[in-house]
Amino acid sequence: MHFRLVVLRAARVVALLLLPALAAAQGERKVLTQDTYDLWRSILQPTLSPDGRWAVYTLSPTAGNGELVVRATAAATEYRVARGSTGRPLQSVTGQPFSPQAAQVTGDSRFVVFLRYPTQGALDSARARRARAADQPKASLGILSLADGNVTEIEKVRGYSVARDGGRWVVYQPEADTAASRNGARAGADSSARPARRKDTGSPLVIRELATGTETRIEHVSAYELNESERWLAYARAGADSLGVDGVYVRDLTTGVETALKVATGNYRSLAFDEAGSQLAFITDADSWGAETVRFAVYHAALAGPRSRPGPQQATRAVAASEIAEGLQVAERSRVDFVESGSALTFGVSRIQPDSIPADSLADKAVVDLWHWQDARPQPMQRIQAGQDRNRQYTAIYHIAAKQMRQLGSREFPNITLSSDGRTAVANTNVPYELDAIAGEGGTDINVINTLTGAVRRVATKVRGGGQLSPGGKYVTWWENRAWRVHDIAANRTRELTAGVTGVSFEDESHDTPSEPGPYGLGGWAAADAAVLVYDRFDVWDVDPAGVRAARNLTDGAGRRDSMTFRVVDFDADLDYIDPAAPLYLRAFDIRSKDAGVYRDRLGANTAPERLVMAPKTWPVLQKARRAEQFLVARADFREYPDLWSGPRFDQLTRLSDAMPEQSQYRWGNVRLHKWMNSDGVPMEGLLYTPEGFDPSRKYAMVVYFYEQLSDNLHQYHRPAGRNIINPSVYTSLGYVVFFPNIHYTPGYPGPSSVKSIVPGVQSLIAQGFVDPKRVGIGGQSWGGYQTAYIITQTNLFAAAVPNATVVNMTSAYGGIRWESGVERAIVNYERGQSRIGGSLWEYPERYMENSPLFFLDRVTTPVLFMANDADGAVPWYQGIEFFVAMRRLGKEAYMLNYNGDAHNPRKYANQKDIDRRMQEFFAHHLLGAPKPEWMERGIPFLERGRDQLNR
Repeated sequence: MHFRLVVLRAARVVALLLLPALAAAQGERKVLTQDTYDLWRSILQPTLSPDGRWAVYTLSPTAGNGELVVRATAAATEYRVARGSTGRPLQSVTGQPFSPQAAQVTGDSRFVVFLRYPTQGALDSARARRARAADQPKASLGILSLADGNVTEIEKVRGYSVARDGGRWVVYQPEADTAASRNGARAGADSSARPARRKDTGSPLVIRELATGTETRIEHVSAYELNESERWLAYARAGADSLGVDGVYVRDLTTGVETALKVATGNYRSLAFDEAGSQLAFITDADSWGAETVRFAVYHAALAGPRSRPGPQQATRAVAASEIAEGLQVAERSRVDFVESGSALTFGVSRIQPDSIPADSLADKAVVDLWHWQDARPQPMQRIQAGQDRNRQYTAIYHIAAKQMRQLGSREFPNITLSSDGRTAVANTNVPYELDAIAGEGGTDINVINTLTGAVRRVATKVRGGGQLSPGGKYVTWWENRAWRVHDIAANRTRELTAGVTGVSFEDESHDTPSEPGPYGLGGWAAADAAVLVYDRFDVWDVDPAGVRAARNLTDGAGRRDSMTFRVVDFDADLDYIDPAAPLYLRAFDIRSKDAGVYRDRLGANTAPERLVMAPKTWPVLQKARRAEQFLVARADFREYPDLWSGPRFDQLTRLSDAMPEQSQYRWGNVRLHKWMNSDGVPMEGLLYTPEGFDPSRKYAMVVYFYEQLSDNLHQYHRPAGRNIINPSVYTSLGYVVFFPNIHYTPGYPGPSSVKSIVPGVQSLIAQGFVDPKRVGIGGQSWGGYQTAYIITQTNLFAAAVPNATVVNMTSAYGGIRWESGVERAIVNYERGQSRIGGSLWEYPERYMENSPLFFLDRVTTPVLFMANDADGAVPWYQGIEFFVAMRRLGKEAYMLNYNGDAHNPRKYANQKDIDRRMQEFFAHHLLGAPKPEWMERGIPFLERGRDQLNR
């Protein structure tokens, strides 16, 4: 199916979109409501073409159908193509949010390739009729020509691939014929040799020439890989044994010649090219297919042979199954890859799993979980990680020239990092300290491995975090005893990386939890490991890892002098080092004004960084074209939507998008920094959001929301959405003043710290005269929910409170489990973490009680609404039950919402909107004098659950 897309000039498109907005501007602006949320569009997956001449993105509503937008960066040409349902809010509480596959621009910047999804209407119809998977609407492949905007559509495509540096071909797989696939799977099984062995199922693969539309179809393809230069296409075929097609083939796309690298019955997986496109590797179980025990082996093929035998060579077995250590095997789903130099390839080995226990054999047996006091991981964690444990792979390497295999990873060394030539590896392991971690005394050993000889050398013992290998493989860096360390692998010497730097701290200066402060991080390495960039709070330091050259402040001290943080912008994710000959771009953030921007510097330069742009904005997108000096950015503030801009310089940006012109139809507030002193005389700051048309002589209702430190988000855009938080865009549109105060923490006293910070902040605003002291509400989620619950036990300042997903009893929560991870809460939450108690329940029993709202609920005069979901994996929902039962026993107004089966932050879209609605209604009643909604007046009896939703 083909269709022609008419080319519209961008100026005309924008003008048409602005008509309703301009009309609205002449009349009364509307209030943001829940009906608005679904319509609010987002810019997804923005990217530049390699030549920088085109910007590509998906414009998607929260729910409904989106469109692909392709806009010229230096002209007014714009193409728009419907992409189907790209919003698709999550309907299941167990799944993951849908995310459309990003459109791809070909390497020659001539075509855009993308998937078009079924429309929201088609999906709703299929859901309503409970269509089988085979009958569900399918995606199609779209190919847009940038020369004229013509679009070709190919229906029922499940996936595609284009080469990063190509432009001639697209390779795609049509949706399989379900019946044929089932028959193929049955026919493919070698029933005579081993009936239980399953064969991978093949389906057609199509190679399409983009310019001409010429297609070549290959049958029975179960896996494929296109190399980055677009010369080679490798594919595995899997069909009925009678066809004799099982094997791995490579096609030279410049000539169309196909070469069989290995043909034999079996499964073929994990095809991988090296970076140069001169080698291919894969795994297969063909060598043992007819045997009682079937195991995978690793194969390797050279794609350029000697002059006497030019072209791809037959694949040879690199690693036989018999070479793997006893009890292990080449993992059936192993990821095969080449090291950057191409001199070695890596693959995974896994444990051979014992036969599963027949279910009927346990029918009359006890089934019990044994919680052993010396288990490194508690049973809930083991349960959650069972699949990961069952499928765990350990890294192995094969050196091609030496024809030598070595297993590097193991139970003791689960994490392996390799150098670009594969000759050196770093193994970080916390295994020796797993039991110590129960008491918060864990750590990591750092080991260096010579992958050719297998020699292992420990370079650090029981340090925090782990070691990082430099790109060139010469050094290992880590954080230990509040300083950076560097180990010279060749010299076997360890030193403090920043030993020559005085008067500057490289640890987190604002760290306020009862644990050792961590570092600000590293900004990257120069070519050949000649230098490493180290961050302090503000500046970037150029440090010689060998210690020969003195460290130099790359940003010339401008960061600390001007209270501005500088951080490296990585414009080329494919480059693992910083090119000293190229400009070095830096993100900048002024911690006083909250302005942000971009500066430019260069390794080795002796001047201060050059300012390119600095503004009271955020810059959520910063990209650069791969082959051109063309930038793509999104800029935003509280009132300005994060639209896309592009230009060759940051002072020559042209606006490319106008994603939400309808925003001008709605009431939209303003924001400013507010400063005050906490009860201990510490200077504080927060964000004050005021409604449109704010009149300081009036009295407003105010809602307070907080979470640790939020003031740096002064210029953040808040998209209207239904959530379990206070959205300042929505609440200011409803007429509220909204206050986001920071909190200054005193270790051991998180509850009192919140009171000392927030209450004076609220009182300072009341003193200014525009906040009605009788109409102040407060809300928080999770940690903010806990502090909300605590604050209302200490003051009657608030007329309504929404402490969602809160802990009210630290003494019972201390011994709980974070069910999403299986982690015990004691250390991670209370002794060392966010709750900041600083020790165990037995060391500081008074602190646990003094900071627990439960023990002071008799003082509460504030009505509460809160959410406690029974599938909350972070905060045990029984904390909500303790809260509700206590409030009910004390005869205090309380409403608890349990969204059945939902999480800490609701995942189901309907639940997100429901909690948002009830929070608005709750605050409206208590702060604005609105009538009680029925659910507050009479509740929802169990037998009537859901009835109140029928008309929504």
